[in-house]
Amino acid sequence: MQQVSALSLKAVLLVLALCSVRTAPARACSIFVLTDGRRVLFCNNEDWSNPKTRIWFVPGAAGRYGCVYVGFDDDWAQGGMNTAGLAFDWVAGFKEQWESDPKRATAKGNSAQRLLETCSTVEEAIAFYDQYHEPAFSYGKMLVADRSGASAVVGAKAGRLDAQKLKRSRGLGLGFGMRGDFAAKMVAQEPEPTPANAAAILKAARQEGKYATKYANVFDLTSGAISLFPFPGRDDAVELRLAEELKKGGHFYDIPEIRAQLTQELKPLTKGMKEN
Repeated sequence: MQQVSALSLKAVLLVLALCSVRTAPARACSIFVLTDGRRVLFCNNEDWSNPKTRIWFVPGAAGRYGCVYVGFDDDWAQGGMNTAGLAFDWVAGFKEQWESDPKRATAKGNSAQRLLETCSTVEEAIAFYDQYHEPAFSYGKMLVADRSGASAVVGAKAGRLDAQKLKRSRGLGLGFGMRGDFAAKMVAQEPEPTPANAAAILKAARQEGKYATKYANVFDLTSGAISLFPFPGRDDAVELRLAEELKKGGHFYDIPEIRAQLTQELKPLTKGMKEN
């Protein structure tokens, strides 16, 4: 695996300066996995118009993994990670033939949350969607990855469930405009999976304008560490640990106010967080 050198990081900053005036924003999130076979980082930029973002923690129970989710104030998880080291996130903007199959059941609430509660590997995640129908595959694709470094882009193709599996660094939703294209090339070089390299690529793929990046997250699937970048205006991450947060019980933080809320009384899970 190649490392992103100091020279490469300087190149990132130069390209960002150029892109800030030459690239139109795209309505798409950017997700990627960095892995060297030992460490696995699952990384996401969440691009949308709603600035009311949240991160919440749901402890496990009998037959259910503990999970962290990220999303907006509708409490519908856009991405997440569980205690088994499995993570997911979505990219929208596709158009595929995809209809309900009577052989597949309908999952309660958010199927991706049911997946994270019950699955521990990419293979189990694919099998989950063989069993449950997900309407969003008509316009979106999901990237799932586990702590072994395996990943899959799961979606629909020609009316059938499609899962493109790999066991190396990869991206989904990169390549939109000059800025995203540069980020995609960085992932393709398979840099060392370090927080610094992940942050550099997230910054390279960051969107602006109406559908600007509202937050970015890096999930370490081997350790459960979480780096959360609560935009706008700052590049330093808030560092969390999945196991430590779950010990506190179910709770959430408003991402724009997370630094202050970390020192305050915990906010209990909302009804939507419990039911979705």
